[in-house]
Amino acid sequence: MKTDSCEYINDFMYFIVKPGDGQALVYCSGVNITRFTPLTSGRHRLGQNIVMKGLQSSNLDLRSFILSLGAEPKTIRGGGCREEIHFSDALWNSESLLIENMPEDFSAVEVVRFSVKNFLRIVLPQCVPQGEIPEELLGPESLQAWLDSRCKS
Repeated sequence: MKTDSCEYINDFMYFIVKPGDGQALVYCSGVNITRFTPLTSGRHRLGQNIVMKGLQSSNLDLRSFILSLGAEPKTIRGGGCREEIHFSDALWNSESLLIENMPEDFSAVEVVRFSVKNFLRIVLPQCVPQGEIPEELLGPESLQAWLDSRCKS
């Protein structure tokens, strides 16, 4: 059994793949709605937060991606990544999946990279002008600094 794991964590979001029970992997993702509020304020319809909707849409796309890699995504409740995240008094939204029956070449790094890029592809165009969006995926700390700078403007 491959115990591949990967994490992308900053104060705005987290995306984690880690070993679960048996031969499965646990995928967890979450967004800090409070930290994103300066970027999303006034940009969403009543009852639909861009960041929450973006995480849900991104995770639907991730299910298709996992299937394309030859593995099986399954819904789980409660998330299994609480110990990796420092939850402050901010409002977080999170999603979790169990990944089973992975082929030998399955890559947690590939899953996390896809997830982060896809979430940003969905959310950022609604929050910042197109010309300001980084073309390459920034590291977690660099992306946090970039988002912080947009929240202050």
